[in-house]
Amino acid sequence: MRHSLVLIYIFFFSQAFGQDVQQVEVLKNDKQVTELFDEIGDSEIKLDVIDFLTQPALNIGYEIINDSYSSYGAEVFLNFNDNNLSRSWSEKFSLNPFYRFYFLNKTDFGGEGYFAEVFIKFANIEYDRNTYFYDPMPNEPYSTTEEIKGWDIAPGVGVGRKWVNKKGWTFEYMLGFGRYLFASSKNDDIPDGGSVSDYRPEATFKGGISIGKRF
Repeated sequence: MRHSLVLIYIFFFSQAFGQDVQQVEVLKNDKQVTELFDEIGDSEIKLDVIDFLTQPALNIGYEIINDSYSSYGAEVFLNFNDNNLSRSWSEKFSLNPFYRFYFLNKTDFGGEGYFAEVFIKFANIEYDRNTYFYDPMPNEPYSTTEEIKGWDIAPGVGVGRKWVNKKGWTFEYMLGFGRYLFASSKNDDIPDGGSVSDYRPEATFKGGISIGKRF
C-alpha cells in the first residue's frame, strides 16, 4: 500500500511539473525576433557611465539593430577636462562609427550577447611637445614646450557583452584598441643639434560600461 501511494504521488508530481514546463515559450526563429523588435524597438541610445561618473566627459552612443546577429551605429565623445591642469595628452572630441557582429546570442531580442566590433575613430587631440636644445656657449641644455592641436584617424577592433531586458533597457561592457594613422614618431632630430619628443601615444583606447534604452 505504501509503495502504491508513493507511485501515485510521483505520477501526479510529474504531471504537474510537465504542465508547468509546457507553459514556457522559447523564441527561436527570426520572425519572432522581428516581432519583438516591433515591441521594444530596433534603435538604441546609451550613455557610458564610467566617463560620466569619473571625469567631466560624455560618451553617448546610438545603435541600430540590423538583425539578430549584427548592428551598426556611432558614438560621440566629448571631453571637458582642462588639458593644462590634468595631463599632457588629451582626446578632446571623437566620432566613432562602428559595426558589430553578435555571437552566441541564443536569446529572444537580437543584438544581444557577446559581440566583436570594428570601428574607426575620428579624433580631435591635444598634447604637449617638448623641444630640447644644447647651447654651446653656456654649455647647458634647455627646452621649450608647446601645445599641439590636431586631428587624427584610428581604425580598431573590440569585444564586449550586452544584455537586454523585456522593457528594452540594455547594459553592456566593451573593450577595444585602435592605432592612429598619422601619429608622429618621438625624438625626431631637428636642426641646431636639438631633438623633439611628445606625449602623444600611437594607440588609442575605446570602451567602458554603458546603460541604454531601446525604442
